[in-house]
Amino acid sequence: MVGSPVSHSLSPVLHRAAYRELGVDDAAYDRHEVPAGELDAFLADGPGRELQGLSVTMPGKPEAHAVAAEHDGTSLRLGIANTLLRRPDGGWRAENHDVHGIVAALRPLLDGGPTTGAVLGSGATALSATAALAELGVDRLLLSARRPEALAPLRELAEASGIAVAEVPWERSAELLDAEAVVSALAAEGAAAVAERWGGQGPLPRPGAFLDVLYEPWPAPLAALVTATGAPVADGLQMLAHQADMQVRSMLGVPEAPVEAMLAAARAELASR
Repeated sequence: MVGSPVSHSLSPVLHRAAYRELGVDDAAYDRHEVPAGELDAFLADGPGRELQGLSVTMPGKPEAHAVAAEHDGTSLRLGIANTLLRRPDGGWRAENHDVHGIVAALRPLLDGGPTTGAVLGSGATALSATAALAELGVDRLLLSARRPEALAPLRELAEASGIAVAEVPWERSAELLDAEAVVSALAAEGAAAVAERWGGQGPLPRPGAFLDVLYEPWPAPLAALVTATGAPVADGLQMLAHQADMQVRSMLGVPEAPVEAMLAAARAELASR
């Protein structure tokens, strides 16, 4: 896998657990620190020359899309990819499995198909969350970010899917919890600041279901507040495991990956830290 930072990523734990369960002994999965703007060079002249497939985390997801000669439908539509696969001609195929990961993490918590969704934050994960909520069937979407101008790609994607969009001012972002399906795509620092503000605003609305993309430490600040409302909450590790499931399928050509074993290995790793 590549990205920056990657030293604490659980993706190697997930993929290696899948290899063990599937009896695969001729594949290896390692981390490579690749800062913004360096993915192309890594693939052309660095260790990436020998790779047949790789996971891509931030900040490299737009770059992964850009270097590829072929794209799956989701990557093509969003302009970001979290998976690269070597083609027979030496080029790359880009895939986006983040959307699947979000859908798979949220769907079991929902009572039927949601009509209202919400995304807290902006950036690549928030864009994938918007696509995931569209896939789940929402027809109204609430958006809120510290920089409202960064919401433009999310709004455009949602409106292209026929979804009505409303932007909520950052200082009133707790209003997103009125939605049936809510995703927080905030990094740890931003989530902590929002949690401090939400915690001082009195009783919070109870969403239908909440996914916090964070997973270490757990419960994350926002997840703890939402859990206190009685709402079902999924952590980012579930999202990560389900997108890794699809990566394993693509990289190894297998019909499915052992998601439960992968999750168990990742939770054991977290417990040991």
